[in-house]
Amino acid sequence: MHVLKATLHRKQASHKLIERLLAEHDIAIRRFVRIKLGTNQDCDDVMQEVYVRLSQIDDLPQRLADRLDTARSYLIQIANNLLIDRARRAQVRCANMHRGEYETATSLHAPERILSGKRKLQQIDKALAKLKPEKRQAFLLHRVEGLSYREIGDQLSVSVSTVEKYISAALLAIRKTVATTSSNSQGFSKHE
Repeated sequence: MHVLKATLHRKQASHKLIERLLAEHDIAIRRFVRIKLGTNQDCDDVMQEVYVRLSQIDDLPQRLADRLDTARSYLIQIANNLLIDRARRAQVRCANMHRGEYETATSLHAPERILSGKRKLQQIDKALAKLKPEKRQAFLLHRVEGLSYREIGDQLSVSVSTVEKYISAALLAIRKTVATTSSNSQGFSKHE
């Protein structure tokens, strides 16, 4: 019974905090959303999504306890992420509307596409093998394991800035390897 009361109390405190934050920053967030969307049409929907996203955060009061002065930035970042998600979903819907199911199925499994993908993976493996271990590990932790830069920094005992540099170096090496190999293979196909 005490656990239920404590949970209910936390939820009430969280909802009061959300209401207070949105009351304080509603105008700024709505202005941001309107500017990003270029219209007022979906602004209420996005604001509702911000409220839902905030209500899904279990420890919101603790997360914002020391950062109430940056709460507006936090809320705007949530709104921005929601707008990005909406744009991606709209892009996928639009792309799917313009493609037939048969065309999609055949193009995804075309032998040339599969071979090209395998070659590209081999090129990426080659580029990663040439990297220093810490750069390779940072890249793989981020891209394969999905860890944030902060989590990678904690795991590797380096700063977030260092993690950014490691991952940037890895991406640059991969791009160079893929670009070089692609231009070489295109050169061969032109002369054959």
